[in-house]
Amino acid sequence: MENADDLRALAQELAPDMTALRRDLHCHPETAFTEYRTAALLVRRLEALGWHVVMGADAQRPEARLWAPDAATCARERERAVAQGADAALVRRMADGLTGLWAEMRFPDNGTDGPLVALRFDMDALEIQEASGPEHRPAREGFASCHRGSMHACGHDGHVALGVGLAALLARIRHRLRGRVRLLFQPAEEIGGGAGPMIAAGALDGVDWLIGLHLGMQAGETGGIACGTDCFLATTTFTMQFDGRPAHAGMTPHEGRNALLAGATAVQSMQAVTRHSGGASRVNIGQFHSGDATNIIAGSAWLAGETRGETTEVNAFMMAEVERMAQAAASMWGCSCLLTRTGECPSAASSPRLTGMVEAEARDMGLFRQIAYTAHFQASEDFAWLMNKVQEQGGQAVYVQLGADRPSGHHTDHFDFDERALPLGLELLARLTSRCLGSGAGGR
Repeated sequence: MENADDLRALAQELAPDMTALRRDLHCHPETAFTEYRTAALLVRRLEALGWHVVMGADAQRPEARLWAPDAATCARERERAVAQGADAALVRRMADGLTGLWAEMRFPDNGTDGPLVALRFDMDALEIQEASGPEHRPAREGFASCHRGSMHACGHDGHVALGVGLAALLARIRHRLRGRVRLLFQPAEEIGGGAGPMIAAGALDGVDWLIGLHLGMQAGETGGIACGTDCFLATTTFTMQFDGRPAHAGMTPHEGRNALLAGATAVQSMQAVTRHSGGASRVNIGQFHSGDATNIIAGSAWLAGETRGETTEVNAFMMAEVERMAQAAASMWGCSCLLTRTGECPSAASSPRLTGMVEAEARDMGLFRQIAYTAHFQASEDFAWLMNKVQEQGGQAVYVQLGADRPSGHHTDHFDFDERALPLGLELLARLTSRCLGSGAGGR
């Protein structure tokens, strides 16, 4: 590729800044729809680089969210973000959890011709208490989470750092490019809730090419890459609230309606849902809370879980069965059940044409030791909504997995990744963006 050496040099030059940003974000993790500090920091950085930023209610439709944190949680998280250096005026513009944003630049300035390339970077952390022992590098080197009960345990801090690095690199080479680039910084990926509201606000309008990237996953160690991903599982996350009637367990048990038993019956029944011949399916209940004391019939129970299916149709079948069994279990014990869907993702697969372009760039770079054309995901990702939307409107979409050494798996309290993967990923994204822009509106 023309000027490939320049792209490599720029990626290496930007590596220290990406690492510093990643560590700052790792120290200040924010969970779904409360990414106030992260988003405010991004707005200032992107605007300083000359990007036009769309944020707040202009970047996501609140009515398109299946779930959002309550007003008290948002107020507390906004206050903390400002105390930790976020611009108060920007935080106010994000209201109750409207933390998503995108940044756009035209090449050349004020140009209108050429394709539109979009890249997605997810921002949210997980509700996990980070390890604090000396064996854990972030703790040992002083950038572990300072927020009790939350941490970046999936690499989204690295994704945001890559997005800012790409913004800086493309601004440097803007005179070479023709077309438009849109960088999507998405909240709430971990609950399958952030992509839909951004799509509803127009984040993908006119997009010809869409690129998503995830550190680690099935790509293995640093120097490995899966150029595309297929077999995204459709999923639905949900909560169930069972309400019965508390009573004294010894004196008047007959007056009670045992919500704990209703919830337990539902859990056992859901694990026995008949599997579908249309593909793999599963149910998992990850949380169950009920009861106040050993001598009280539990008057309420709460649980949270998920379904998954190899296709969107299989997942819909699983979810319908889950709902049927929950209501039946509640009725059996004389209780009520309120089921709330908190997130959803469809099935998806990368576009072969764009996957092939990723593979060609990866091989041309000469830095990857292991290159797989595609990986069979067998997991779920909010990015599937974005992929499907772009493909439905005639464009191309791909989900790349970039290898990174890790001492522990994703979603664990010891998660960390090799930061040497950042300049590798930045060079790849820059080359792909440049190639897509040079290909014209050929995604359609």
